[in-house]
Amino acid sequence: MKSIKIPFLGLMLLGSIALEAQVAPAQVKYRRSSLHMIMLDDKGLVNADLIKKTFKGMPIPEKFNDHSLKDRSFDPAAIVITDADRKETAKKESKAGSISKGIASSATGGLVDTTNTKDLPIKFDKYFTTNDIAKNLVAKWFNRSAKGTFDMKLIGERGSYDASALDIATAKSSKRGLSAVSDAGVELIGNTFVVVTRFNYISMEELAAAAKKTGAVAGKLGGAIGGKAGAAGNLAGKAAGAAMDQAKGYVVQTTSYLYKLVWNDSIEAVFYQNYWIDDNSFDQAKKDAFDKSNLFTLELIGDEKANANVLSSAVVKKTDDELVAKATINAFDAVIAKLQKKYEIFRTKTPLFSGDPITAKIGLKEGLEEGDKFEVLEQVLDEKTGKTKYEKKGVIKVEKGMIWDNRFGAEDEPKIEGVTPATPLDRTTFSGGKGYYSGMLIRQK
Repeated sequence: MKSIKIPFLGLMLLGSIALEAQVAPAQVKYRRSSLHMIMLDDKGLVNADLIKKTFKGMPIPEKFNDHSLKDRSFDPAAIVITDADRKETAKKESKAGSISKGIASSATGGLVDTTNTKDLPIKFDKYFTTNDIAKNLVAKWFNRSAKGTFDMKLIGERGSYDASALDIATAKSSKRGLSAVSDAGVELIGNTFVVVTRFNYISMEELAAAAKKTGAVAGKLGGAIGGKAGAAGNLAGKAAGAAMDQAKGYVVQTTSYLYKLVWNDSIEAVFYQNYWIDDNSFDQAKKDAFDKSNLFTLELIGDEKANANVLSSAVVKKTDDELVAKATINAFDAVIAKLQKKYEIFRTKTPLFSGDPITAKIGLKEGLEEGDKFEVLEQVLDEKTGKTKYEKKGVIKVEKGMIWDNRFGAEDEPKIEGVTPATPLDRTTFSGGKGYYSGMLIRQK
């Protein structure tokens, strides 16, 4: 089966394919995952208004397409849960694994918990259903108008396709067109994610207490299994507690839950057959059918936690509000990075900035550590099927002392002799292999 390399990472389905040797990273087009971010509006949270304002002002992380809906937050206390709701969610949890076990924390940071943490997964599901979140995500993909009609412009733009090549009329009459729609729809729409985040404002003392408690629990559990495991658990707890006993101040903690839009061949077929209408084929019955549909859903992938310190205003010449806002942004960036490391399906691709030396515009904000490994991918077009795929061309790893600190407010961080580069970096350097070029994609292993 023959395939064509596409170094410039863009496809023109009904035109010629330019095969340039290299492209500037700013011009690279590739298929990204799409993201909608929501936060829980906990009224009892310390600095609640500031954290909410900061979150709503945060842009979507740059490696994702912005697929934001109108509402970016909701009050969990306003959602009433019934026994029937609990039974329905219990069925889903038995398949996906209980999310509620990871939600509760002994460190509340003064949070007046207006929500039973065990009910949070149920409230998420009810919020999604009541507000048609999954259906609205699909509607946004197809540029649904107030009249109820759809078009393919957004899919064309994000898929690096020529938008006219994805016109439904063409798709119905052309085998190549159908392949294009299927390719773009499944790959792009199927990689739509929702991240729901709960923030806490927590004192270091509370974190220290939680670390000690965790160590004690690990010790007891290990003791039941074997002496060495018990000793290791107790030692870990003491070490964590001793280190944090000296800590002062506060951190912003994020707990984020990752959901994915369910989109597959059968759902896609129902959409085109039962709901699709455009300006040339308006059908009131199909419009009404989409409005009443409960076909579209979100599935839970998993959850993660991350913290970011609130620096002292006595050390950094910033206001307290500026420091809390900075910590909020950095904590969210950190939890996104941890979700990507933990769940392969959520990992993004990043273009190489240069091939010799091997560099990319990612860094500490994305959670990079010395020795982290990345696959180098080249996008190719299969001439027979007309679909794109990514071929692995090698593996590279992050070089020691060459990680770009691209975190928000990084210039305020204390400099560490022997660790902080003398000259500030503006990219991260990798090692491993030759023949790479600007515009190839990398994905963390």
